[in-house]
Amino acid sequence: MVVQLTILVGNANDLIGLGYTRIEVYQSTDQGNSFQEITAPVISSAVFDSLPALTTFRMGGRLLKLKVDGGVEQSIEFSDLVPLWTTAQVVNRINEVVSGLASVFEDTKVRLTSTTAGRSSSVEITYSDAEDLFSAGIKYGKAARITLVNGTYIYSFPDVAGKDTDRYKWRFSANGSNPISDFSAVVSGAVAPIITAGNLSVGTARFYDSAGQPVKTKVLVGMDSSPQAIAGGTVTKGSSTRAESDNEGFLQLTLVRGIKVRIAILGTSFIREFVVPNAASFDLMAVMATAVDPFVVQTTPPQLIRRSV
Repeated sequence: MVVQLTILVGNANDLIGLGYTRIEVYQSTDQGNSFQEITAPVISSAVFDSLPALTTFRMGGRLLKLKVDGGVEQSIEFSDLVPLWTTAQVVNRINEVVSGLASVFEDTKVRLTSTTAGRSSSVEITYSDAEDLFSAGIKYGKAARITLVNGTYIYSFPDVAGKDTDRYKWRFSANGSNPISDFSAVVSGAVAPIITAGNLSVGTARFYDSAGQPVKTKVLVGMDSSPQAIAGGTVTKGSSTRAESDNEGFLQLTLVRGIKVRIAILGTSFIREFVVPNAASFDLMAVMATAVDPFVVQTTPPQLIRRSV
């Protein structure tokens, strides 16, 4: 499946002004226990490195099976006439079956490299009885880090090698150098949204306490109105969602343009209902300040009664 990450960067212009230029994306395939970056300074190929040879590999009579870029499985047999193989000999034997796949890496390792690049690039060991060389597994290529752009607040990152059981997080950097931000919250993999970024808007706000210090604040977002036709589809009432500001008091949330939503700042009585502006980004508090409180009973002022004497 293809996992589609929607990365909100409501303060993109501020980040660029501070020297940030890229978004780095990290993936965990073990329920968030460990993360590896799946982006790089430039798009790169899948690489599968062997264990290092102590002196040689015990390859006599061994069998290796592999796939490159999800293609046909290739079987590579090693002659039992030679019990011990040098790194160069293993590389030459692999390349006899799959031309140009293997190379010597760091003098003692065998490196398998796909000829394609990006997240669709892969090298998979489907079977190996040479335990000192490879174990079964798969490696994928890396996508280029996402470039931050002034005025762009929603970034899409499709991971064709992802699963809905994977976990993701991201951070901002100057393409791997300082400044480097903290990581985002961890999110689960999800399929691509039906409504595209052109029909979405990012609402942003900053929250501070009475002393002017950033404060973490939660908001509740709901939709109580009738179904609304948007972008060739229908947006209907669903379950409410929560969003929370970060340690700097900055909050961002994505909403479909043109729908009526109700937003409440939790812990307060401040609730407002408004139509999401037709803009890439908007100041959430500025819109809420002029919106109607749905729980205030609207009354008309009494009209003067004309009397004749």
